[in-house]
Amino acid sequence: GGEVERIMNMVDGVLLLVDAVDGPMPQTKFVLRQALRRGHRAILV
Repeated sequence: GGEVERIMNMVDGVLLLVDAVDGPMPQTKFVLRQALRRGHRAILV
């Protein structure tokens, strides 16, 4: 969690790649939640 939070303080946006077979994983959901909480724009592919 701390690693993601540190990175979120250094970026302007987030690009999330989600596998079509596996779908979103727990860490993906955590990263998206952190990005949205900080007001970052997210692109989901």
